[in-house]
Amino acid sequence: MAINFDFDIAALFIESLLVFFYFYKRTVPSMQSNLFILIVFDLIICTLMELVTAIVRINTISVPLFLRWIFECFYYSAANSFGILYAMYCLSMVDFLNRLSKKHLKLLRAAIVIPYALSLIIIWASPIVDRFYPLAFSMCADCGYIRNHNFWFYLLYGISGYYIVFSILVLLLNRKVIPSKQIRLVFVYLIIIGISVYIQYRFYGYFIQCFAVSISLLMFFFYIQRPEKVMDSTTEVLNQLSFFRRTDQMFSHGNIFSCVILMMDDTVFMGNTIGINQLNMLLKEVASFLKSEFSFSGVFCLNQESFAIIIKNTNEERVNSVVKTIQDRFTQSWFYDSVEVKLYSRICVINCPSDAGASSDIMDIISMFSSDERYKKPVLYAADIDLEDKRRTVYIEHALRHGLSGNRFDVYYQPIYSVGEKELIGAEALIRLKDEDGRFISPEDFIPIAEKTGTILRIGEFVYEAVCRTISTINIEEYGIKKIDVNLSVAQCMQEILAEQILAIQSIYNIPTSIINLEITETAAAHTPEILLRNMQKLSDAGFELSLDDYGSGYSNMNYMLNLPFKMIKIDKYIVWAAYSDEKAEKALAATISMIKSMGMTVLAEGVEEKDQAQWLVKLGCDYLQGFYFSKPVPKNNYLEIMKNRHNSEFKL
Repeated sequence: MAINFDFDIAALFIESLLVFFYFYKRTVPSMQSNLFILIVFDLIICTLMELVTAIVRINTISVPLFLRWIFECFYYSAANSFGILYAMYCLSMVDFLNRLSKKHLKLLRAAIVIPYALSLIIIWASPIVDRFYPLAFSMCADCGYIRNHNFWFYLLYGISGYYIVFSILVLLLNRKVIPSKQIRLVFVYLIIIGISVYIQYRFYGYFIQCFAVSISLLMFFFYIQRPEKVMDSTTEVLNQLSFFRRTDQMFSHGNIFSCVILMMDDTVFMGNTIGINQLNMLLKEVASFLKSEFSFSGVFCLNQESFAIIIKNTNEERVNSVVKTIQDRFTQSWFYDSVEVKLYSRICVINCPSDAGASSDIMDIISMFSSDERYKKPVLYAADIDLEDKRRTVYIEHALRHGLSGNRFDVYYQPIYSVGEKELIGAEALIRLKDEDGRFISPEDFIPIAEKTGTILRIGEFVYEAVCRTISTINIEEYGIKKIDVNLSVAQCMQEILAEQILAIQSIYNIPTSIINLEITETAAAHTPEILLRNMQKLSDAGFELSLDDYGSGYSNMNYMLNLPFKMIKIDKYIVWAAYSDEKAEKALAATISMIKSMGMTVLAEGVEEKDQAQWLVKLGCDYLQGFYFSKPVPKNNYLEIMKNRHNSEFKL
């Protein structure tokens, strides 16, 4: 059969396009991208050697025997390299190597390398042992190249098949982390390769295999590699995805490197002032400067306000040089369309792995550098950032997000003692939160975060509804419950419809409004006096008791007690503790209690921990007492048990 070179020539053309697009698009140098270009170069070698060996086979007599052996061995080596490179490419697609232990990684390497090493031994041993024992192929001085249809010849094909099966298993076992479209494309590639190999084996002279692989790689480049996925279209540098892929790779290889984060705080303002198109032009100018000063593969656009520069094999002198270069440039003006603009920058230096041991740590540091007022400095070193505080915040935010849906919130009750009735008459409802492992998170930790994120609104509604549900399902006279205190957060008090929401829930459970005492903190009173006054008036008219919580903790002001319809004032526990141990503070507390009572309001003292302390507060004129001396906050059933036995209580003052 005559030899047809057309397919190989077409394959070389496609392969040249692949190399051009790969470097023109400047694909991020990840393991997957590096393996892709290795496959392309291997394919080029294979195609060239296929052309050379074909020409040599036509002109057998004019080419020395040793050269024919060398050409054939190179051709077979390149052809048999497809399998191992493709298998490693599939592993890189699912980031498999970074997820294995050292023991399993050694086994995987053996499973990949040993078959390939065996194929190279068979190929390059063929010219050495051919006289004594022909292996995969032979070379005759007169007749030229001969396929040896023996065990060794078919073993080479078997090894290629082994890598195909290996790749299929890798993709199937990790199909959840790969888009289905990519998996289908990979299987199409395998089918095309299988058909082309069969045609080339069955019909000698049709060199179609390299052409088929070239077509497949072209599809891979535009549908799997997709250069635009790793590039920022505005600035034409590598994007955030590329940044974290690169750092993941460097962490997995144990590299020492630094990330210099460039932050420009005024980009949002500038976008609103000069327009988005002009802002994009400025960002492109900044990116162009960074690319000219540092290597392209080390510059990344993280978002509209920040860039990152990765410095390999870092040292203090190199980092300082990078920081100074950036600072010097930003002291000068930037230009777009002949318009002069001043940009203000901040820089954060992250040394890895000392400051950050994973890409997620880098993300946390960048987040804090971007948003936390404590860290808004011209130059900040990540070593000065309290990363544990950020992790704790993220952990609590996660617990809050899943608290209600995961039934991890619960309402506890801390009993309240009435001095006049000389027994427990109610409780304060307090929210409690557990994480996924069942560990309690302190309210002092999660309440401030819940207020910032807005979760506090749902928490407040949850507590109030839980209290209403409990009251509606028990005989309150049997338990001697005359009041339950429910806290209202600052965020709730800022809601215009607060009163309507509370009344709606109360009507659903049909409980008497007089049993609910709504506690408003001084902070809420200070932030929303007008809205709060309207809501409180509606609630007071409906029969709810209202109290000022934590009096003395921060925003103490007589106006709150004079202008808002409070019936009770709760003295903050820290004020109680200070007065119990200091004579001047005691006199101030006694005067405060006297003043409150003279205005017709009752007084509750928090933080009561000892009997002597309780008796002292009674002498000062407190009407109600609350604290660990009577009971710590307990679940509903425990609280009801306490109230059931309230007449047998040891707390007689």
